[in-house]
Amino acid sequence: MGVLYLIMSITKDTKYEKIISKINLTNLNLKINSPEQLKNLLYNVNKFMTKRLENLGGEECLKWFLKNMKKYQTLLIIMSLYIKNSSTYKEEIIKNLSAYSSKTILLIIDEALLKKYLIYKKNDENTDNKKKLIEPSSELLIAYINWNIKHISNYSKAVKNLL
Repeated sequence: MGVLYLIMSITKDTKYEKIISKINLTNLNLKINSPEQLKNLLYNVNKFMTKRLENLGGEECLKWFLKNMKKYQTLLIIMSLYIKNSSTYKEEIIKNLSAYSSKTILLIIDEALLKKYLIYKKNDENTDNKKKLIEPSSELLIAYINWNIKHISNYSKAVKNLL
């Protein structure tokens, strides 16, 4: 019985050391000195992620984008392009989401436009009506920012629990 306990203890310590050696702790203002602290870190990270997924956003526009990974990734690309360009074309969004079919992304964009989560922006430079600039609605931008601020705050609280 003592040999089995010793082997399990060595295995646990080896696993702990392996995990600690591979975790990037440079951005975390604490040091993990024991398997218990590692377990506590995992618990708090898990708690944070669970809360983030359970609270799918207060506004309907954000809930809609969080229903599945394709919509969520489309939202992330739209927000990323919006930050860079202020508005973009459907084709640019599709190009940045090559993991999915263009038809799927077009359906997501068109439905979001229909629901007014995305809006068309008048493009004075382009006379081609087929290429219209789109951007997130004010409602979507507000919901997205508030949702992320809330979760950044929750993450900060989780990290404070580790200290």
